[in-house]
Amino acid sequence: MPEEITEDNFEDVKNSDDTWVIDFWAEWCGPCKQYAPTFKEVSEETEGVKFGKIDMEAHQQLGTSLGVRALPTTIVMKNGEEVDRKSGAMSKQELLDFVEKNT
Repeated sequence: MPEEITEDNFEDVKNSDDTWVIDFWAEWCGPCKQYAPTFKEVSEETEGVKFGKIDMEAHQQLGTSLGVRALPTTIVMKNGEEVDRKSGAMSKQELLDFVEKNT
C-alpha cells in the first residue's frame, strides 16, 4: 500500500536513503481516480522501492514547492532528490517501466 505523505512526514522522505515513487493526485481529478488502482497494484508488486501519495488538495504547498503543475504527476526520488517525473496517468506497464528505469 502506498503511504500517505503530508507536509509533516515529507522530511522523512527527503532524509531517506530509499527510492520513493510518489503520486500527486486530487479527489476531483478523473485521471487520478483511474490511475489510483494501477499505482496501488504496482506498489504491491514492486520490491525495494517505497510508494507514496500526496493529496494536492490537502497539501497544495508541498506540490507547489516541488513544481507540480499537472495531475496526476508521478515523481521518483532517490536519497531525497528528484530523479525523474512524468505527468499524466500511466498504464501498469508504463509505470513498471518508469520505476525500473529510475531505480
